Amino acid sequence: MMDHVPQIDPWMRRRSLPAGGERLFLPLRDGWPVRLEHWARRDPQRDSAGGHVLMVTGRGDFAEKYAETLHDLVDAGWGVTVFDWRGQGLSRRVGKTPMHGASPTGAGPGFDVWLDDLAELVNWSVARTGGPVLAAAHSMGGHLVLRHLAAGRGGILRAAVLAPMLGLAAGPLGPGLARRLAARLVKWHRGGDYVLGGGPYEPGVPGSERQKLLTSDTERYIDESWWVGQLPALALGSVTWGWLHDAFASIDTLAARGVPEAIAVPVLALIPERDGLVDSKATRRLIARIPDGETIAYPGAGHELLRESEPLRSEVLARMLAFFGEPS
Repeated sequence: MMDHVPQIDPWMRRRSLPAGGERLFLPLRDGWPVRLEHWARRDPQRDSAGGHVLMVTGRGDFAEKYAETLHDLVDAGWGVTVFDWRGQGLSRRVGKTPMHGASPTGAGPGFDVWLDDLAELVNWSVARTGGPVLAAAHSMGGHLVLRHLAAGRGGILRAAVLAPMLGLAAGPLGPGLARRLAARLVKWHRGGDYVLGGGPYEPGVPGSERQKLLTSDTERYIDESWWVGQLPALALGSVTWGWLHDAFASIDTLAARGVPEAIAVPVLALIPERDGLVDSKATRRLIARIPDGETIAYPGAGHELLRESEPLRSEVLARMLAFFGEPS
């Protein structure tokens, strides 16, 4: 096997995927194709428990947004798998348009469908690598990983969740009004409509309010728009009322009595203090109920910790990998 040669150009690390990977379109239980990018450990004899990271991204994400982190992990000797959720990225879309990610009634795919998808993808990763995987999960992905663990579904050895979606800020309405309005609009069969202020994908504008919510790093922020420019099929619009309604219901399910307490896997939650998308107080409350749960806060950080400015981003990556331990 050829020696791995790390990509050292910072720009190229953000705008290319690591060499030597494999792209698959994995048909799930209903035949729905989900896109995966997979990098085996450089030493295949050691591609086993503790040596493989499953990256579980957030709503609206796609594998290329995490190109820099994928380079970091592969360069450090980890095996890595990342996938695009059903309905986004290069996975087959759902909805009245590809931009919506939800049916006209807001009925799909839904959090329970994604939860079953995650179980299949964890099982695939375990079978492919020979042992349990480590989960690095962001936002909606972190939420679904915790639901997976709470349900006793195996395959994950440890979970680091970054800005986990355990409560919603739901601006500008606030969570109370947004919850009631979403329920009403779903009942009126308008769940597939974009939420107030939402719409189809628009390229990121440096210095915009959206950037301030996500990251203080302008260059990393515009990487997303660059990737969409290269692959327009990656674009996804804002959340719909149906997604919002399902998200509140799934948050309630995870927060119910006895549910976080059933999580038997060590969990590290990394919390950005400047996050305007998820409720950091709700994160602290729920993680405190996990027997082996821990939180670390990052003052001044936006929602996307692995796309934040230096040195903060490197600190987050180092803390996550320290929690995982050395590739075994």
